[in-house]
Amino acid sequence: MFIKQSTAYTFRLGPFLDETDGKTAETGLTISQADVRLSKAGGNFAQKNESSSSSHDEIGFYICVLDATDTNTCGELLVAVHESGALPVFVTFQVVEEAIYASLFAASADLITKVDAIDTVVDAILVDTGTTLDGKLDTIDNFLDTEVAAILADTNELQGDWVNGGRLDLLIDSIISKVDVVDGIVDSILVDTAEIGSAGAGLTAVWTTGITESYAADGSAATPAQLMYMIWCAVHEFSISSTTITGKKLDGSTTAMTWTINSASEPTSRTRAS
Repeated sequence: MFIKQSTAYTFRLGPFLDETDGKTAETGLTISQADVRLSKAGGNFAQKNESSSSSHDEIGFYICVLDATDTNTCGELLVAVHESGALPVFVTFQVVEEAIYASLFAASADLITKVDAIDTVVDAILVDTGTTLDGKLDTIDNFLDTEVAAILADTNELQGDWVNGGRLDLLIDSIISKVDVVDGIVDSILVDTAEIGSAGAGLTAVWTTGITESYAADGSAATPAQLMYMIWCAVHEFSISSTTITGKKLDGSTTAMTWTINSASEPTSRTRAS
């Protein structure tokens, strides 16, 4: 049985029957406030808060009154009485929040109306899904087909560029030729280094000794060592956020320099910021 939360409630508790024969109605019991025990939502039993005693109505049923404190907890409400000479009697209620109770049992209960409204909305969603979703999916599918075709065309062109004589092939050949020139220069330097004896050892030390990490301030003259680190920073580890490029130091996390680019999406220039 449902009752409204935090609301006084009067009901008939019983029947109280003789504990010996189990059928004779006990009509003269004295059931005080302390005799009516309540357990709220599975909690410990305690006497009811409403102070009146329960008076006999008829055929072993007694009028029991609960107040708003007795019904202030949603969930199961167990009411139990065990008077001497009578078998124990108990009744279980389900206490529900006021608005839910009104939606179910009040004279103006509108639960069915709300369910009908939800059903109408669901029907409208189903109709819209059936009539427009397919078309939208077709539009998306056609767009993807177009984009995939464009990607395949670009891929086929790129594969053609790699053949001997293609643009990328010529570019790589040019790079290789320049590397060969640099390699020849390095070989010459190494020969000269070997010929100058102890002086060559000093030159070797220059190329094998670590240089203290340092970066020139924006707009300031830089030492050769600083220039090398600044070049390394500009081409090695950096991050881009909106229109700011942040170059990292050797540790990969500390900011060394920053630049501002002229566009977050299609930059064409950058200017050192710090």
